[in-house]
Amino acid sequence: MKTLLLLTLAVCMKGTLAQSWPDKPIRLVIPYGPGSLADAVPRLIQPALEQKLGQRIVVEHRPGAGGNVGTQAVVSSPPDGYTLVMSATNNLVINQFVFKDMKFDPLTDLAPVSLIAEVPLILQTHPSVPAATLREFIEHARANPGKLNYGSPSTGTIPHLAMEIFARAASVQLVHVPFKGGAPAVNALLANDIQAMLIGYATTAGQVRGGQVRPIAVASATRLQALPNVPTFAEAGAAQLAAAVPGNWWGMAAPKGTPGPVVQRLAAEIRAALQDPETQKKYHDLGLTPVGSTPEQFGAGLPEQARKWETVLKALGNVTQ
Repeated sequence: MKTLLLLTLAVCMKGTLAQSWPDKPIRLVIPYGPGSLADAVPRLIQPALEQKLGQRIVVEHRPGAGGNVGTQAVVSSPPDGYTLVMSATNNLVINQFVFKDMKFDPLTDLAPVSLIAEVPLILQTHPSVPAATLREFIEHARANPGKLNYGSPSTGTIPHLAMEIFARAASVQLVHVPFKGGAPAVNALLANDIQAMLIGYATTAGQVRGGQVRPIAVASATRLQALPNVPTFAEAGAAQLAAAVPGNWWGMAAPKGTPGPVVQRLAAEIRAALQDPETQKKYHDLGLTPVGSTPEQFGAGLPEQARKWETVLKALGNVTQ
């Protein structure tokens, strides 16, 4: 009887919370440093969300350990709808196979809210690299094994793993240089400390427009609206590479146990914001594909993605060590 009473009280408290939520600012943890793609993805819908929810969304950067530091902070937060995390692919379906000391399981300790945007990756180089096409880049890399450096926001992130997959599929030897975030990696590319990156357009948009970074080809089925003159891998004669190289995505999640009505309302407001034509254009201008999913749609595919990445990481060997 006592147990039943406690359960009833817990359900009532959650129902009350859901009805009053939100009555204070919401903290959005970005598990990477400032200036990364994780800033751009929520920023485009932040004003609309704040207006609809009637509360500020306070962004907090918590970088470290491939996004694990910030994600752990969210996992450990009260499941009351006031702490959220922006998660990339690696945060939810890859890191658990890269880091042996993770103290949480992203598939069970987080509640998926909504898949916000997909991020096609673009092979981008420093202008000094003597290659204007994908084929020329591969030929140059083959002629200079181990002499070209490529960067990533961190070990185990999609830009890192995608380039490793690319290198093996193209039979080239490249040297990985990891950084603490996308912005430092871009700075290294500008300084020619690294010569290439396989990363989303939003991270380098200003540098590409200024001619400081050269986009070679995009690893997606279609060309990006923001870069209509940049061919896809398939158009560049590398259909097999196009099939092998994965893309990235960004979504929002909450601590496990966050009331269902809170999660559903937040997801609904995200979808509404992403349906605005002007907002969609802003995403496309940054090379992003806006999605907006239900929590169920977002969560349903995560276990299978995790299984696939576990297999990929085993095949890649010790690239994350």
